[in-house]
Amino acid sequence: MKRLSIVTLYTAAALLAACQKDTTIRSEVVEGPAPTAAFTAMTGSLAVTFNNTSANAESHYWRFGDGTSSTAASPVHTYVSSGKYQVTLTTRSAAGYAATVTQTVAAAAPATADFGIASSFGQNVVFSNASMAIDKVVWDFGDNSQSTELTPDHQFPAYGNYTVKLTVTGLLGDVVVKSKTITVADNNLLKGGGFEASDGQFWTAWATQNNNPPVFGFTGDKPAGGYGAALRFPSFTNSSGSTNQLIYQAVNVVAGKKYQLSARVKAPAGGSQCYFQFYISTDANTWVESTAANANHFLVINTWWGWGSQTNTTAIDGDLVTLANKTYGFGATTGGVYVAPATGTVYIGVQAGTWQGKSNGDWLLDNLSFTVLP
Repeated sequence: MKRLSIVTLYTAAALLAACQKDTTIRSEVVEGPAPTAAFTAMTGSLAVTFNNTSANAESHYWRFGDGTSSTAASPVHTYVSSGKYQVTLTTRSAAGYAATVTQTVAAAAPATADFGIASSFGQNVVFSNASMAIDKVVWDFGDNSQSTELTPDHQFPAYGNYTVKLTVTGLLGDVVVKSKTITVADNNLLKGGGFEASDGQFWTAWATQNNNPPVFGFTGDKPAGGYGAALRFPSFTNSSGSTNQLIYQAVNVVAGKKYQLSARVKAPAGGSQCYFQFYISTDANTWVESTAANANHFLVINTWWGWGSQTNTTAIDGDLVTLANKTYGFGATTGGVYVAPATGTVYIGVQAGTWQGKSNGDWLLDNLSFTVLP
């Protein structure tokens, strides 16, 4: 039998005795009251001063509701943008107790109220809202109707002058009122620009390009911002030649006066070698398609000048002036404003078609207007 040496037995005993001495685990307990969490906020700008009114707190942790935080006792925090933020303060005492409070804090300057007209067609007016630091809005259109939409689209009951009042409630709870008198006038020189079912009588189809007759009074769809019915150019394809339609109407202009051409258009993506073009010509049989000085292309959307690519158009839906190519059409650089070079008759033409390509679906037109500017 193997024997342990005396040294080995002594070492084992010593280790056992050392372990027995360290079996007691000691910790220090700190007594004290639990903390409270409370604060106030001084607003009036994007910089908010927080006043900490908590009690018995040894540490503080703020979350300002915009993804940032602080451990200061009473911080000053500057927000990037106006708004209402959920601010949370967590406090902790020396004894390890914690408390939390959350408040909604408005970071904003006092509200301002202002508005204008974004677009109009007939008795329909779309308002723009230029107010700042607002929480709620109430519109009074002066015709016994109201709206709480931020940018309402309103149809007035008749042409005339209306006092429109915008009342805004700010993020700080302040109330500001702005009133303006607007004129709702029948100032469209074009007749039938709404393209209702009976409006075809006002338009002439150019005989040379008349193989894709449009449909007046189409109610199946309409461009964004359109009203009532729309003009529909049915889906067209031609792999060997052209398929197109040009309709026009005569209006009288005065030399030196400014006129605004506007419309709402809609077309799907996926077209190829196609065009949606608007002309102002002095001759009902002359529609010049070039960048030459005598060109009467006014606003142009086509695949030769950046409508997607030649073989794959992008979808369009909305304001013609915004969507039209900026490099082609002499109205593209003027925002759709035409200055009459002489007094007389001009012809407003609309052309939709393709050259050895396709539309890839219906094209729609609505709210076509040609109005005199002040």
